[in-house]
Amino acid sequence: MPDADTLAHYRTLVKDTTIDGNTLLSTDYFNHFNEVIMLLSMLGDMPEMLDEIRAWHPKTYKQHFEGSGLGFASLAIEAYDHVPPEYRQPFDRVVEELDATIAEAVVALEAEQDSPEMLGFLATDYWQRLQKLVDRGSAIVHGATEQATLDQDAIDALF
Repeated sequence: MPDADTLAHYRTLVKDTTIDGNTLLSTDYFNHFNEVIMLLSMLGDMPEMLDEIRAWHPKTYKQHFEGSGLGFASLAIEAYDHVPPEYRQPFDRVVEELDATIAEAVVALEAEQDSPEMLGFLATDYWQRLQKLVDRGSAIVHGATEQATLDQDAIDALF
């Protein structure tokens, strides 16, 4: 766990960026996943997008920012090593779930590539699942703890 002085230092450095001053994480990372979500949302009408979905590869948080061209990218990379564990652990779990869900989607979609109707149905299911994960990850970036996120999931399940 980062010490209080290190946290205070990074929390000062991240002001005026999209890096959250409390968690030291940035929602800009989710742009990487939004690409594949967008492709999945178009797949029902454009089955040829499956090739682009296949070509998508996961990137770690640091890899994403290394190639992002954002002015604060180096700070995002550096700050990531100091994210408090109450945010870092659930954040990393959401990212692992996103990566696994996308890999699962590719396998499922490839199996149905000759059935446009089923392809569209599966793609819709997967992009909606992925969007919920991105939403959960974004909540963590903005300070929700895993318990708060799980409680929201339980609330959503009631409706």
